[in-house]
Amino acid sequence: MFILFKKRGFSDYISDTFTFLKTFGKHFFKNYFIINGGFLLILSILLYFIFKVYFEVLFSASGAPQGSYFLQYFNDNFVLFIGSLSVFTILVIILSLVNVAYPILYLELVNKKNNNDFTTANIVSLLKQNTRKLLKFFLGTIFIIMPILIIVFGLLVLLCFVIIGFPLLLIAGPACISWVHLSLYTYLTEETTFFQALQNGFSLLKQQLWAIVGATFVVFMLIQIIQSFLTMIPYFIGIAVFLISGSTSNWNTQAESSLSIFLSIFFIFAILLSYFFNNLVVINQGIIYYSLREENENLTTISEIDLIGTHDE
Repeated sequence: MFILFKKRGFSDYISDTFTFLKTFGKHFFKNYFIINGGFLLILSILLYFIFKVYFEVLFSASGAPQGSYFLQYFNDNFVLFIGSLSVFTILVIILSLVNVAYPILYLELVNKKNNNDFTTANIVSLLKQNTRKLLKFFLGTIFIIMPILIIVFGLLVLLCFVIIGFPLLLIAGPACISWVHLSLYTYLTEETTFFQALQNGFSLLKQQLWAIVGATFVVFMLIQIIQSFLTMIPYFIGIAVFLISGSTSNWNTQAESSLSIFLSIFFIFAILLSYFFNNLVVINQGIIYYSLREENENLTTISEIDLIGTHDE
């Protein structure tokens, strides 16, 4: 049985993330695709048409003055462009909120039931219960957290001119990722306000700063390496095929159309992978969150004492 409330260190944060996936992975991703599959499908279709049109316009504009063809195209299709962009933005917001909330609420159900003996309906019900909180956190992120992070990272970029900014960026990046996730875990799983959740998340981060930053950095880099490997192989194969075919025949409209389709599919695949792998980051932050709570509250020890009292009876 996987134990969420357990005191952990740097290496445990990483290893237990993959242990969790090994234990609950099949059930986790089955429900993930049931809940997010519809959103991902609609997003893929919308992205396909957006990318396909963009690349076709790009190829068609190759012989025109720079920028003029694009401007004319978007002026002629202004309503369609704005409508598609609006639908796309709303869909991305909804999918991103559900995508980041799903692992948090999944871990919360694992915590409550001590196993994965729950259904998709249980997860959806918990998502509905937390819809208002998710929207509040999203708005708080846009109007409060993002301006703070922009200022912080702006200063760090300026410090890069005196070298010290580079190591500070490597620390600040994972630290900010962890702070936001720990705050969201606190906000969705505990009875607290938005600002109290931010404060609690910051306190948890400081509790084991170097272990948390290190584990977050390692997991994030592992994900980036795997994701890059999975995306670049089909990319290079596809480009090689088009270069070979282009060297033996004249480049024509059909070839441009085929290339636009390939590039569209490639970018969609890369975006879907980023949504998929984001689960690992959130799960890793969940392992950290429950470990820090155990360190502060000793919930496992209290539970074991209660069980001893039950056996004595």
